[in-house]
Amino acid sequence: MIKTENLTKKFGDKTAVDRLNLTLQPGAVTGFLGPNGSGKSTTMKMIISLVQPTHGKVIIDGKKYSDFREPVKKIGTLIDPSTLDKNFTAEQHLSIIATAAGIEKSRIEEMLDVTGLQSVKNKKVKSYSLGMKQRLGVATALIGNPDTIILDEPFNGLDIDGIKWLRKLFRQLADHGKAVIVSSHLMREIEAVADRVVIIGQGKLLADMTMGEMNEKSLSSYVYVEANDIAKFKNVLQKKHALIKPHNAGLKVRNLEASEIGRLAHDHQIILFQLTKVNPSLEDLFTEITDGKVEYVAKGVKTK
Repeated sequence: MIKTENLTKKFGDKTAVDRLNLTLQPGAVTGFLGPNGSGKSTTMKMIISLVQPTHGKVIIDGKKYSDFREPVKKIGTLIDPSTLDKNFTAEQHLSIIATAAGIEKSRIEEMLDVTGLQSVKNKKVKSYSLGMKQRLGVATALIGNPDTIILDEPFNGLDIDGIKWLRKLFRQLADHGKAVIVSSHLMREIEAVADRVVIIGQGKLLADMTMGEMNEKSLSSYVYVEANDIAKFKNVLQKKHALIKPHNAGLKVRNLEASEIGRLAHDHQIILFQLTKVNPSLEDLFTEITDGKVEYVAKGVKTK
């Protein structure tokens, strides 16, 4: 189990991570999310002591990462596949890692099989596509059979088969009791595989919930309606204390169930064209939670 206690990192006047308190549990896939510049990568690097905290600490099963004699067997990471030596083959790269960590050579072949790199194991990394480099990065993270796996943007460069493989792999690892922490901007992939989501913004913890809890958030689910007299129906709904927001040709309605909305339309002789309950996507929730917490905001191009 990994715990961060008031974890803080400052770079000059900028606070990248601000008093972050997290508990990352074994046996679960945790989606670690946040806008660009939110402090995700800095947090992951502090967990494995690549970056030292300004304040606070990271505790891994009661110890610091630096206290473990064989840290690669405790935490495996894929932080940046571009750091792979391009002049090594996959087999050479994994052999160096295995030798340095005292890992049996048979594990190299096992990881090449798991990641689908067996047929290209003797090709140099510089000939690899981004997806192949990602697979080698995953092999590197797993070679020590660690208790925790931390992966930053592991879906980048993977084709559909690669994404499906990675989803299945994450599930298998979690089902075997390992903690899997995945950072990605691909919300659909996180939603497909995560048991829990952690969202940070401007270095602060914004949300920490299971996927079930996410789906129960009242502000994210709504009923979408379209009607022949939308202005009249809006007034009817507001009198019932519904929260209403215009959307496309209709309304997003919260605080009223679809059945009650249907009865109100009938009672007021309003014809409904559409009445649909919409459950939130992870992207919807992410946008809602990080509103106003985005470091970089793009503006439209001005045209004459």
